[in-house]
Amino acid sequence: MSEETLNLESEVDRFLGSIPAGYYTIASVGGLKNLLENPQTLLVDVREPSEYESGHIPNAINIPLRTLTHNLDKIVRDAHGVNPVVLYCSTGYRSAMGVMTLHLLGYENIQGFPPSFAAWQAAGEAITSR
Repeated sequence: MSEETLNLESEVDRFLGSIPAGYYTIASVGGLKNLLENPQTLLVDVREPSEYESGHIPNAINIPLRTLTHNLDKIVRDAHGVNPVVLYCSTGYRSAMGVMTLHLLGYENIQGFPPSFAAWQAAGEAITSR
């Protein structure tokens, strides 16, 4: 193995070892609702535009996962890392990938909502298609 490969593996190992229990997640609809009471919370729908347009959580912005690194300017880094950012998708898979990506890029206050849009919808919470 090359030194570059060993360094990459070491960095990935360090990152994976730093993932806390709960894996940067908001585990319930109630937990997300509480966090959304903070007007500084940025809610990001990482689904495709057609999915977003068919219905999304109110006040969410759409940044499809495949374009996340091209839209980092929409995810403002607070100097103190206090403005929370929450990613969600249909089932939790894409949001988990987005959370990992942003953490690898040095973003701090990023969480995923693995119960996903499906749980929000099943709970009878408001949905918008604007």
